[in-house]
Amino acid sequence: MHFLMFAKGSLAAFWLLALLNLLYPMGEGWYLALNVIAGVLLLAHAGEMLLFNTRLAGRPQLWWHRLQVLLFGFIHLRSLTIAGR
Repeated sequence: MHFLMFAKGSLAAFWLLALLNLLYPMGEGWYLALNVIAGVLLLAHAGEMLLFNTRLAGRPQLWWHRLQVLLFGFIHLRSLTIAGR
């Protein structure tokens, strides 16, 4: 459980860095690389959200869980199965 919290915190820090990179671009080499990585990760998490939509369907606060999957991907889905035990 502690690993999942650490992973979520690391991904939250990455998304904050990606957002700051859009507002205040980093150096020439980092700006494009970080935007590409963030875009690919966002597409992968959107795919996970579509694939695991049935797992989220019966949950209260459905949009909150969808946002969490969009930001944290499989890590949030894994935390749902651990909390459901």
